[in-house]
Amino acid sequence: MIANSVYAQGGSSPANSTALSIGAELNIPQRSGYTIGYGASAKFELPFANTLSFTATAGIHQYHLKTLFSGKSGGNDTFVPLKAGIKYYIDPRFYAEGELGTVIDRNRDNDQNRFTYSLGTGFLLPLRNTSNMIDLGLRYEEWSKNGIQQFGIRVAYRFGL
Repeated sequence: MIANSVYAQGGSSPANSTALSIGAELNIPQRSGYTIGYGASAKFELPFANTLSFTATAGIHQYHLKTLFSGKSGGNDTFVPLKAGIKYYIDPRFYAEGELGTVIDRNRDNDQNRFTYSLGTGFLLPLRNTSNMIDLGLRYEEWSKNGIQQFGIRVAYRFGL
């Protein structure tokens, strides 16, 4: 209600404002050799229509390998996702987005790149007396090569630029 009254009084909607968000991510792989992943990402958002924005995302994620049959830990793998896409604001606080890009594999000296796509939705939670917001997002993401499919949860601080 606070956000709606602010926008109704002539404030700028997040849908048509340039922004940068920085946040933490939790990744839950499905049917893969990983148990869980976590990391951080930065997302730049540039509006180009009333309810549409271009997005560019970069991050670093670490994944824990499943325990081997011997009982020893399988170790960790690190990946660097780089994606670009479109964000559509359904209303001033809810959005849907899609992104395409690459994921750089930083493990075992092979530096392989993987194609990735993600589809997600999110919610912007306004903060008092500021144009900054908390961005809560949920996405489905799939990578080529070894077929990683995962759900990601992102909690970020969004700075209005």
